[in-house]
Amino acid sequence: MKFRAYAFFYLLFGVLPDIVICLATGWPLWGKILPFLPTLVAGFYLWRIFRGIQYTESLRVFSYLTFIFEFPEFIYILLVALSPTVAAIAGCAVSLFFAVMIFHVTTHLKTVETPLPFRRLPRAFDGLRICQLSDFHLGSFGKANPYIKRIVDAVLAEKPDLILFTGDLVNFDSHEADGYLEELKRLSAPLGVWAIRGNHDYLLHGHHNETERIADTERLLSLERSLGWRLLLNEHALLEKDGEKIALAGVENISSNAYFRQMGGDLKKALEGLPEGIFTILLSHDPTHWDAEVVPETDIDLTLSGHTHGLKYKLAGLNPKTWKFPHPEGVYTHGEQTLHVSPGLGSAFAFRLGGYPSVDLLKLTIP
Repeated sequence: MKFRAYAFFYLLFGVLPDIVICLATGWPLWGKILPFLPTLVAGFYLWRIFRGIQYTESLRVFSYLTFIFEFPEFIYILLVALSPTVAAIAGCAVSLFFAVMIFHVTTHLKTVETPLPFRRLPRAFDGLRICQLSDFHLGSFGKANPYIKRIVDAVLAEKPDLILFTGDLVNFDSHEADGYLEELKRLSAPLGVWAIRGNHDYLLHGHHNETERIADTERLLSLERSLGWRLLLNEHALLEKDGEKIALAGVENISSNAYFRQMGGDLKKALEGLPEGIFTILLSHDPTHWDAEVVPETDIDLTLSGHTHGLKYKLAGLNPKTWKFPHPEGVYTHGEQTLHVSPGLGSAFAFRLGGYPSVDLLKLTIP
């Protein structure tokens, strides 16, 4: 989401309600001035977002102010003509709702285990336990939040055979990860920790120029590799157990949603050289890739995605045509092919609307 969208929300949910309250209500002077205070502070952080000053932190505070104070005020002015009492109750309810989203739901971690049967799965991998992690969005939690330790502890407690991360480690800046590196280094599994980039990992917002952005994306890749994670960037690897093999492939971000930029994803390159008929797991951040290319052009057995945060509709820019996600969360099948979409662990904003964050444990079996 770009700056103009933030500015639009600021004018609609902040400035407009303040003007209406000032001109069209019989509130005392202090009551008319008070609603301006969060708007002024939000305006200050909007200016910092525009200038790229501590972009991630500025956007986090801006979202707190917008959804806990500004949006409820907007709801109030919509209903005040009907009944001031109803309008006040509705505004307070909306404020409480977003406060719960931010301070409870966002870090109320769940572990979800899902069995996935495959007839083509090699017998040596029957019962393979995969931990899928997705969409950390570390900048949403500040510089040092114990929530990340809880995630790592939850993963290690399950003792998975393989850990797969399907993108969006940060929001807008590689430095969001700095305070969490030691915790993330603890992630380990017998078959390794593998990862791909999500759309946010290309750091498309918050930098002054393209040179700065590219340098920061390279820094982010270096940080992930320093964790002991293997990055799959349009490439594949073979995993072997008891003399049998499966393939693990990963692509750069590919999306059929017009809002999200293509970032060099090349599925053909990722699969090039694979043995014919080998059981394959694909990591592709955006689940729209599955319908667009994976199903019609390949026989990939299992695709793992994230990106949606569990939402069927997501405010991606100002064009409603880009808001819908046909595969928001869970398991989808097409013939012998399966897609699993993780609701993820964080959000680019400071809250989640798609339900609780989750650590996803996938158990592959032979039916």
